[in-house]
Amino acid sequence: MLRCSHDSCSHLEPWQAFCQFPTVTLGARVFVFSALLKGPLIIDGRRQLYPVHFPIFSKPYKVFKPEAFSSQACFLIWLATLDLLPTTVADIVFLVDGSSSIGIDNFQEVRQFLRKFIEGLDIGADKVRVGLAQYSNEPHQEFLLKDHMDKQSLLAQVDNLPYRTGGTATGKAISFLETQYFTAQAGSRADQRVPQIAIVITDGDSEDDVIAPAQQLRKQGVIIFGIGVGAANMMELQGVTNRPHERFLFSIDNYQALQRLIDSLLQTVCVSMEDQRQALVKRFADIFFLVDNSLSQQDFQQTRTLLARLVNQLDVGVSAHRIGLAQFGQEPKVEFLLNAYNTKEEISAAVRRFRLRRLQPNEPRNLGRALEYASTQLFTSDAGGREDQGFRQFLVVVSGGDSTDAVFKESRLVKSEGVTVVGIGLGSASLNETKVIATAPYIYQSTNIVPALRSAFETEQELIPLTGDCKSAKLADIVFIVDESGSITTPNFQLIRSFLHKIVDGLDVNPKRVRVGIITYNDRPTGQVYLNTFNDKSETLQFIKILPYRGGGTNTGAALRFARERVFIKEKGSRKSQGVQQVAVVITDGKSQDAVSQEAADLRRAGVTVYAVGIKDANKTELEQMASYPSKKHVFIVDSFAKLKTLEQSLQKILCYNIIRQAITINTRRTGIKEGCIQTDEADIFFLIDHSGSIYPKDFSDMKKFIIEFLDTFRIGPQHVRVGVAKYADSPNLEFDLTTYSDAKSLEKAVENIRQIGGGTQTGAALSFMGPNFERAMGSRGHKVPEYLVVITDGKSSDEVKAPAEKLRAQGVIIYAIGVKNADETELVEIAGNPKKTFFVNDFDALKPIKDDIVTDICSQDDCKKTEVADIIFLVDGSTSITLNKFRSMLKFMESMVNQTTIGEKLTRFGVILFSNDPKSMFTLNKYYSKREIIKAIAALKSPYGDTYTGKALEYSLQFFDAQHGGRAAQKVPQILMVITDGDATDRNNLVGPSEALRDNGVSVISIGVEGAKRDQLEIMAGGDTSRVFYVDNFDHLETLYLNITHVLCNTTKPGKSQNVCCSCKTQIFSNTEMTFPCFALAACEKQKADLVMLLDQSGSISSGDYTIMKTFATELVTSFKVSEEFVRVGVAQFSSYPQKEFYLNEYYTEAEVNKHILNMRQLGGGTNIGQALKFIRDYFQASRGSRIAERISQNLILITDGDSQDDVEDAANDLRALGIEVFAIGIGDVHDLELLQITGNPEKLFTVQNFGSLANIKQKVVDTICKSKPQKDPSDCSVDIAMGFDISQRSGAPGQLLVSGQLKLERFLPEIVHYVSSMQGLCCTGTTPIKPNIAFRVVSRDGQSLYDFNFEEYNEDVVKKVMNLQMSEATYFNTALLQSFSNKFRAESRAGVKVLVIFSDGLDEDVMKLEQESELLRESGVHALLTVALEGVHDASQLQMVEFGRGFGYKLPLSIGMQSVGSTILKQIDSVADRECCNVMCKCSGHEGIRGSRGPPGPKQLLFVLQGNRGAPGPSGPQGIQERQRHVDSNHYFLSIVKNL
Repeated sequence: MLRCSHDSCSHLEPWQAFCQFPTVTLGARVFVFSALLKGPLIIDGRRQLYPVHFPIFSKPYKVFKPEAFSSQACFLIWLATLDLLPTTVADIVFLVDGSSSIGIDNFQEVRQFLRKFIEGLDIGADKVRVGLAQYSNEPHQEFLLKDHMDKQSLLAQVDNLPYRTGGTATGKAISFLETQYFTAQAGSRADQRVPQIAIVITDGDSEDDVIAPAQQLRKQGVIIFGIGVGAANMMELQGVTNRPHERFLFSIDNYQALQRLIDSLLQTVCVSMEDQRQALVKRFADIFFLVDNSLSQQDFQQTRTLLARLVNQLDVGVSAHRIGLAQFGQEPKVEFLLNAYNTKEEISAAVRRFRLRRLQPNEPRNLGRALEYASTQLFTSDAGGREDQGFRQFLVVVSGGDSTDAVFKESRLVKSEGVTVVGIGLGSASLNETKVIATAPYIYQSTNIVPALRSAFETEQELIPLTGDCKSAKLADIVFIVDESGSITTPNFQLIRSFLHKIVDGLDVNPKRVRVGIITYNDRPTGQVYLNTFNDKSETLQFIKILPYRGGGTNTGAALRFARERVFIKEKGSRKSQGVQQVAVVITDGKSQDAVSQEAADLRRAGVTVYAVGIKDANKTELEQMASYPSKKHVFIVDSFAKLKTLEQSLQKILCYNIIRQAITINTRRTGIKEGCIQTDEADIFFLIDHSGSIYPKDFSDMKKFIIEFLDTFRIGPQHVRVGVAKYADSPNLEFDLTTYSDAKSLEKAVENIRQIGGGTQTGAALSFMGPNFERAMGSRGHKVPEYLVVITDGKSSDEVKAPAEKLRAQGVIIYAIGVKNADETELVEIAGNPKKTFFVNDFDALKPIKDDIVTDICSQDDCKKTEVADIIFLVDGSTSITLNKFRSMLKFMESMVNQTTIGEKLTRFGVILFSNDPKSMFTLNKYYSKREIIKAIAALKSPYGDTYTGKALEYSLQFFDAQHGGRAAQKVPQILMVITDGDATDRNNLVGPSEALRDNGVSVISIGVEGAKRDQLEIMAGGDTSRVFYVDNFDHLETLYLNITHVLCNTTKPGKSQNVCCSCKTQIFSNTEMTFPCFALAACEKQKADLVMLLDQSGSISSGDYTIMKTFATELVTSFKVSEEFVRVGVAQFSSYPQKEFYLNEYYTEAEVNKHILNMRQLGGGTNIGQALKFIRDYFQASRGSRIAERISQNLILITDGDSQDDVEDAANDLRALGIEVFAIGIGDVHDLELLQITGNPEKLFTVQNFGSLANIKQKVVDTICKSKPQKDPSDCSVDIAMGFDISQRSGAPGQLLVSGQLKLERFLPEIVHYVSSMQGLCCTGTTPIKPNIAFRVVSRDGQSLYDFNFEEYNEDVVKKVMNLQMSEATYFNTALLQSFSNKFRAESRAGVKVLVIFSDGLDEDVMKLEQESELLRESGVHALLTVALEGVHDASQLQMVEFGRGFGYKLPLSIGMQSVGSTILKQIDSVADRECCNVMCKCSGHEGIRGSRGPPGPKQLLFVLQGNRGAPGPSGPQGIQERQRHVDSNHYFLSIVKNL
């Protein structure tokens, strides 16, 4: 801190009572100064008294109250008189604006400010030096840092500072400071680690760029403060000063206020100087050499020479590098410890005396034991280790051969203590063992390494490369919440700074990737760094080095609340709304003085993953309350601040791993779980929830959310999964039964309406209550299905639970027991009966992550459990040869097949035809849509008896696959006929024709023969394909045949698979039965029509062989779709350093043409610029390139790449997805998953494989995903951006005219219109929450240049007033330049789901055909509607309508500024557009306008004097008139406009 003198404090003596100190200015900030004392400042529990222990006294000197001092400066100065503060040195340069705008009087205020500020500094050659430069057009050297070494001459120079006047070239002046002031020649002591500080004072905009010069100066380690006076451009100054701006930037209204700024600026500069001084303190190392006894004499001599040279070249001593030495054989032997010698001479002498104890014959070389000894004995405080002061520690191991004992575990133990191990392998020491021992890259096989070791020891801050998971963890918002309470102390806080620096340095910090925030807290929290504070990683790291420490109390709960309310918000840089993970890391050393449990739960509920790091006296229970579930993966505890460095690597790795896992693995897993659970066709699930009084309302709400998330995972319905809820406290009651609600939506609403009553916790009674409910469930369904009970409780039951739980499980009910907070874990196991079905969490918000575990257990995912979508008809032989028992076997087979499918109107349908002499349909595909109905109908079948006219039956069956009978061939649903017969066909010669007719119509025939069936006839029906033939030798085997057929059916009838995919067919023998598994025509893609563009990486990192594999894979993808002009169109581009066009969507319309081109493509090599390629590919999705985006045909992009992009991908990918383009990414090898996730926006659309050869394994999954996916709906999809433009070409251009001058109705109605459209009620006909559109304004010159521009924001009356009062010196025009300007504005600024442009116009100013073309381009760019409002003076409003698009019904009505209720009318048009785009509502009927209100009271009379002016000059010539012939053309365009608007 500063040693200073001050007149107001000169009378003070250390033992006197001192002047009054205003509490408001001190508060907790006194702790800033407490941290700087040589002795600790101790605060009692009431935090009102400050007993101070001074080192010069044996007991506390005096008790001081906060009111003891008249100013903080007084407090500091008093401490300085006691010599209790360290002497602080600094180089401070003032850069003073001397431009003409300041004025002589204000410049005198600057002089006074400088004088008073300097008076508070301890000036001297070895203390604080001050320099000053003044600038205007040019910078002027007033005096350098070396010019004045005493305060008197310095003040005299300031008093005579000339006022130079001129312009304001701030950027040039900042560069001048770098080259002329902060140099050794000018007196700077930067090379002596003295803090370098610049203070810039200015009152205006700079005439040149300031960003680059300031950035360069800051990179040199100069801390820049800024003082903006009056009209100074604060945004510009923010680019100059260090961040955070709250600390380094000051704003005052006028120069007179400078005097009031002195104390606060002096305090901030003082603290920053001390923080910077600590950051600049040279960091030395503790270096211990461990030398092998078995070294050869030559190797030993070289080792001793190495040691001697290092001691000679390093700064060695008690306060510098410390050296220790030991040797090892069977046991380690210490030569001298780190604190044995204090001087270089002593250490050098000890090294010269060093002799090896020779290894005896057969004596083991136990390096493992020596490493273990080193980890526990050689770096302790008693041995001279300075780990607790943040010094780096090195163990240099010199081996002459491999160790006799194991070294792997022991070397890891040393490294886990934060020791860097240098491995030197000599003699017979193997490189492999040296690599195991050493910390990479410190692996050597020679002693000729003095420069390398010296560099390693003297490097104070290791360069931490991004490795492993942290290289891929590219997307997260991470906030560190750091305890700075008084118990930590300054030295320990320096260790926290180092810890933070290491963690952050290992992350990919960048505004578009990982963002970092820092909160420090004592009694109250302070936001030091917000998520949008820094744009540069190096500046973030630089600030961490000077992170302020103030001491004080420990209110962790308040800090957690501050993080949620003030930091994890959009305004401070949080990207939660974009799906970016939110992470908090709490670092604390003690128990909080306020409650943390609820605040932590609220933070986690807000979507933040919380890690807790506890040091020394931290409370483990409290840490677990704060951390996310499971706590064992989110809580870290170390026993001292020095041990933080042992945590650096593990915490960093876990953070990065979990960022990836959360973004990719968990989301992908959830997708897989849902797919598996969709196939959980039938189940009954009850939730039994505790609603006793111990559960808080927020916790009860968490339970309800937990249940609702379950509903989204299953297929809810009376024939599928049913859900009921019971709750209990003192007694149980049924909230709703399994049969009460039959769909997910009504269930969700019912769960939301559950109310908590409160009471005790009678869990046993509640379990007994559930037994009869499950019994009724079986009765209401008619058959037994899997039954589950999920119990959630927060405390120990007051009654016995074991017996009622066992009784429930005996009924076949599977129980999951979830305990929260104070639940008894033993009791939970008694309830579930299985520890694997028991879960315990610390808080209710942790229920969410365990949902996946329970759901996975309920519907454990096989590759395929059920046939999902198919039309299946059984064609069943009912001839006389089939006895009643045999017929029953056939019925059992059919029932089994039905049970193994997913039944539903949109899923699998069944029909049955019986045949003997004649065929007869028993029920068609559209008769029954539930499993129960179908099984009941099958059970009721009776055998008709007679002969076996199989051919006639085949011919008869074809018609029942038609749409009128429920067939879905038109929807490409697989059509399957299962023929079951036991004998020779009576009409054996009539099998071929009907079988071929079935195949020609896309029906796959499975022939199932039993006993006497003829093999050749079965193959004829199957079209000669033995893969479709199944044969069993008796009817008993028929009953189990379904096991083999089901698996094949399931895997080949999943939605999304293409018809021309072939599978291999295998013949198997099953119980003396020959089986050949069939391959069917697979279900077609749900996207029957689509535009598919492939973007293929051809960079140099891909070998030619892999490039060929990728092209083959691309052709196989193409083959999976129905390529044609009408159905699926394909386009392809390649990229490396630059994108390359191959062919657009409208160049090839056949699979053969597309694949031929792909296979003929050539690889160019180069870099990997994915971002540039994504921008380029956007052109493919234009109508002119064959895209059918305007026809709402699915738009798809498939990116295939093998590496990390060398440019930014986020903005380009966002732009594509904003247009409704679905982006899929396939990453091969060492790709960065999170970057690909930025591109796809959805983990379900991201695929990764280890190598190119594995691409074939994911082909079908890729096709399935493309076929099933829909454009992702994010929260912005139903946001609305409205831009408003103005064409008023009929204006005089006279000075002083406003935008609305001459347009009285516009002046009157524009505010009303803007206010009307600022809120849209009931979008999509649901809910009452209004949508608040963002509204922007732009005024454009004739050539398209922006004259005035306002950003998209919610309704702001002040903005509307500004628009109304815009000064116009030129006319505006409705031309192509206007439309292009707005197209650019929407592209650059809007991410809304609905984009509308409204133009207020007094008539078209360019050829209507050109305007229509530009209007079409505007529509293709993603703008959804263009509305024109005719102003006064427009003769033909219908011409304006010709360029409109996107209006719904009511498009015929021209919009004009004078129409009745113009604001309401425009709102209706925008509302229709929003409903169409957000809700797919193509037509929305609005009611008529309400009855006009009664006439208002008359306004007050005013006298209005109008002076007759002179007649104005003639106006400019008007545009050329439109000929009659043109009018005919325009009428045709008007017709096209009608179609377009529809």
